[in-house]
Amino acid sequence: MARRRGARPDAYTFDLDPDGAEPDDGEDRADARGPARADVPPGTPLVVPAVEAPRSAGARGPLLIDLDPDDAEDYPGELPPSSEAAPEPLTWRRALDRARGALQGRRLVAAVVVVAAALTAVVVDTAGDRGRLAALRAAPGGVLDLSAEPHEVWRVEAEGSVPGGLMAMAGGLVVAQHQDALLGLDVETGERHWRVGLPSGASSCGPGMQLWTGGVQADTADRVVCVTASTDGTADGDPVRRSTVTVVDADGTVQGTREVAGSPETLYPGGDGTLVSVEWVGEASPVDPRVADDVVAGTADAGAIPDGYDLRVRVEDAVTGERRWQQTVRYDGGVDPSMCVRWSDDGTTSGVDLRGGVQTMVTDRVLWLGGCGIDAWFTPEGVRLDRPGDPGTFDGFAVEPLTGGGYVARTDANGLRAEAATADRLLRDDGSEVRQVRGRYLVPLSTDGGGDRVHLARRGDVTVGSSPDGSELWRTEVRSTSLLVRTAQVAVVVDEGRRVYGLDLGTGDVLWVRPDLVEGLDAMGAYGPQFVDAAFTDGRLAAFVVPDYARGDVVHWVALDAASGRQLWQVELGGEGWGVQLAVAGRLVRWSPTEIVGLG
Repeated sequence: MARRRGARPDAYTFDLDPDGAEPDDGEDRADARGPARADVPPGTPLVVPAVEAPRSAGARGPLLIDLDPDDAEDYPGELPPSSEAAPEPLTWRRALDRARGALQGRRLVAAVVVVAAALTAVVVDTAGDRGRLAALRAAPGGVLDLSAEPHEVWRVEAEGSVPGGLMAMAGGLVVAQHQDALLGLDVETGERHWRVGLPSGASSCGPGMQLWTGGVQADTADRVVCVTASTDGTADGDPVRRSTVTVVDADGTVQGTREVAGSPETLYPGGDGTLVSVEWVGEASPVDPRVADDVVAGTADAGAIPDGYDLRVRVEDAVTGERRWQQTVRYDGGVDPSMCVRWSDDGTTSGVDLRGGVQTMVTDRVLWLGGCGIDAWFTPEGVRLDRPGDPGTFDGFAVEPLTGGGYVARTDANGLRAEAATADRLLRDDGSEVRQVRGRYLVPLSTDGGGDRVHLARRGDVTVGSSPDGSELWRTEVRSTSLLVRTAQVAVVVDEGRRVYGLDLGTGDVLWVRPDLVEGLDAMGAYGPQFVDAAFTDGRLAAFVVPDYARGDVVHWVALDAASGRQLWQVELGGEGWGVQLAVAGRLVRWSPTEIVGLG
């Protein structure tokens, strides 16, 4: 694009040259230029596609589209005087009128090009924006807009066990468990869309939040399963424990209710509308009293209890009771023996119980079971994800679902080691191995839905960027301990010294570093470099939640420009005791056992 000779300095001309067509013999190219022009105000975005001008007598040579300012000031080198009035600025209706009233082929083409190009730009921009917002709603930690400090928009009381107190539902709802009811709340406004009563008694609902991924995430589900305890008669003088299972879909419709044998200690809400039940099976030898004392005191080594019970796990349709799958997890004496300690209601230990309580973590993507001699990870289809020889869950092993599908099996989920010899495993949805990762694979706490073609890992003293097949793309001398934010262009990482870096995702170049992010914040009670409770992004900003360990009910929010590291805002927010910050359908929510707060 260039200025025409003699044109005003802020007027520009587009030449649409049909395949470099030459002028007719004896005709000067400048003279062949017709008067077809479309004048638009300065600064108007214009996209001109490659359109070939008609090869007719009235349309020879290139087509010119001049962008002239709409003021009437004189400039040196002004256009030659004309008997025509100065053209008015182009509006949408005027562009259409020109197209409708054009008499020459070239003038018609010019009008059509201008209008079609502008309309195309609007359509493409709108479609692209819709796609960006949809990606943010689905991405972990994705928020539609972080340009302003978060503030409270709505609040409701909540009451429910972790992690069943809050579920993210399809359609932009959050489901809160409030006493003997489920509330379907609009995540943006807090408006109650529906309420479903539950049977009287203590209820546990799920699937709930992921609490073991470094940050807290709420997987979107299409059904909520609740298990309510009840007592139904006695047998041999002992109460017979039964439970009521209730299944509710995203619009508040109760899909089914049924009575099942067992208590909430052996029944758990599962993912995809399922119910998980566990049962101790087999035989076991008594524990030596001296060994039991060591186990209770915490001085017993792994393998101190060589024999124990197996655990049978069954996953069934929560409405019909039809079995989905069933597995028996064999007793493993190598599991931390403290898992065999029975705890009394007042919190004091009271001995070893080989058939004590079972701990679970359940989402739509993964199921973990822990107990005396039991430590097992499963896919929703019942495929075992851990392997013999893996460290225990309480020794650093974990399986994390990946947003794009599959899993990473971590051998050091706590991030205490980052040696190059440490190997995490990338797994497919069916549990089969994709490849091993040298070092510690870095899973982003938040993304904008992009950047997934570059995988990051901490390997020794460097951070390495790799392609999906493991080919190294770049390395940089940053000792990353976690990946806080990943956008389509930038990775925001934190190192062992609590310095925050912005890395170019394509090259690994350090774009910026902020050693002062937590200066003045009471975050020193956090263990090591893990001082960020949660991270969020809208694709442009990176926002971090830093807990205040001097004031337990206060958190600090800090937002940076992801590309430059410039701090844009900082704010303190309080709450009722312990809680977590998370993103649901592109909106910010704070959950605690007593309340749910929507942030805007």
